Amino acid sequence: MNRIIRFFTLTAAVLLAAACSDDPNTDPAPTPPAEPVYPEIVSFRVEEYPEAEIEIDNSANKIYVVLPEGSSLGSATVSYTLSEGATASPESGTRFDLTQPQAIYLSTPGGTARKYTVEASVAPTSDCSITKLVLTDYYAEAVQSGSTFTFTLPYGADPSAVTLEATAGEGVTFSPDITSPVDLSQPLTLKATAASGDQKSYTVRAEIAAQEHAVRGVYLPSPTHTTSFLTYRNICESIDLLDRLNFNCLFVCAWAQTKTAWESDVLLANTNYSSAAQGNMYASYTGGSGDALHDIIEVAHAKGIRVILWFEYGFMHGTGGVNPSDPLLARHPDWIGINSRGGYSNYNGTDYYLNAYSPQVQEFMLQLMEEALTKYPEVDGIQGDDRLPAMPRDSGYDDTTRELYRAETGSFPPSNYDDAAWVEWRLDRLNGFARTMSQRLRAKKESLIVCFAPNKYPWCESVLMQDWPQWIADGAVDLLTVQFYVTVSYEYDIRQALEYVAQNTSKNILNPAMILKNGDSVLMEEILVSELKYNRSVGTCGESQFWFDGLKTDYVQKVFRAFYPGKAVFPL
Repeated sequence: MNRIIRFFTLTAAVLLAAACSDDPNTDPAPTPPAEPVYPEIVSFRVEEYPEAEIEIDNSANKIYVVLPEGSSLGSATVSYTLSEGATASPESGTRFDLTQPQAIYLSTPGGTARKYTVEASVAPTSDCSITKLVLTDYYAEAVQSGSTFTFTLPYGADPSAVTLEATAGEGVTFSPDITSPVDLSQPLTLKATAASGDQKSYTVRAEIAAQEHAVRGVYLPSPTHTTSFLTYRNICESIDLLDRLNFNCLFVCAWAQTKTAWESDVLLANTNYSSAAQGNMYASYTGGSGDALHDIIEVAHAKGIRVILWFEYGFMHGTGGVNPSDPLLARHPDWIGINSRGGYSNYNGTDYYLNAYSPQVQEFMLQLMEEALTKYPEVDGIQGDDRLPAMPRDSGYDDTTRELYRAETGSFPPSNYDDAAWVEWRLDRLNGFARTMSQRLRAKKESLIVCFAPNKYPWCESVLMQDWPQWIADGAVDLLTVQFYVTVSYEYDIRQALEYVAQNTSKNILNPAMILKNGDSVLMEEILVSELKYNRSVGTCGESQFWFDGLKTDYVQKVFRAFYPGKAVFPL
């Protein structure tokens, strides 16, 4: 019964609806709303790069900006126009950081919104030019002539597996791949391909320079500064290192702190030492012959390395002060230098000097040198240091020197130590020592190399009375190892020294003394390389390093393996 009632109710509803649909006064069904119109960016511009390529991709809501080749991504001002009624955030004219994607948000009064993403890049370079080629193994830069790069490598270099570094446009690639060693024993064709696909071919060549004629020296200080030569085994290992690095000269400290590198009868006779062994700086040496200096000379000569005795302290007696009871002054108290103020003669309050103007002091020094040649006739040379001959500028006021000056000039020295005549007189005595030293030593051994290691001129004359241009003019110098330890003015100082040398001799005798410093290895490597390159550019007679233990440093060995890959001919 209930199902019948529901049927009649539904039927009535359907008939009623049909009747109403035919009513002409009934409203039509509503029209569906139109699709929303989204705002658009119509145009886009980078003000700093009006020639930039712009692509507006409305389907992806992206704006692609390609800056001209060679541009740098960074901050730039962008301008854009919008479709009618649209607004943007940020507004047109805003500065964008183009190194990363940037967003622009659009909206309309009707409430529709849209986000665009701006992505910028730089057009790939079409420049495949190589502007610089460096061969890192030998710190060498190639010389370019057209499409050919030529390296000049030192004698003994092996170009068969070397590493190149090229300076070229961004994205340039090379064939063969120079991230791996290349073979330059024959000319190499190197193709450079730009990011655009453009290509250019270059020829890379390596030439080997003629064998160098140069002194490649290193200084060995007294055993108080190094243990590298205190045993026979140390000597053999140390000289093996010199040989591997292709050094050819060893300057051995022979006189320092009132001690010699041998048992000296001359020293014994002028001190209160109880034995000659007491004055031997190598008294603790063990192994070999028992004589350190003999073994150094013998082992070095077996490797083709010359040995020059370096009289390091020269006329300087000590540092920090004067002890009148020390071994030398206890025997010769009148040998100490006196300055214009009546005090002990010193340089910079640290280095105290014997009286280098005294005939007795000069004779003592000459006898030490002659004794060394008598005991070790196979030694190759003798060197005076920045303290021989030398004397502080304000010195010469001891009784001996005052009387010598009065006897020759008729008056005592003036109180002004810079008085021209007084300066000239004292320079003459030191210059005379250099001449006498050269003559007497060569008389004992004609082939002996006589050399000096003064400071830079004219500073050394104004401070320490060293007039080395005159020593050269007098023919007293075979090798001049000027101490160029201040790196900030290295090139200027070398040029100046070469001029002074050229004014007094036609021989190539300048052998710069360089310093192997500790510290930042990268910086020190750069300085060392720069100085070695400069020496070669101006043609010095090699160079010498202060001092031996610096050669044990990895970066130093790396540098010298590059600059000294082969032996050099010793030129003296």
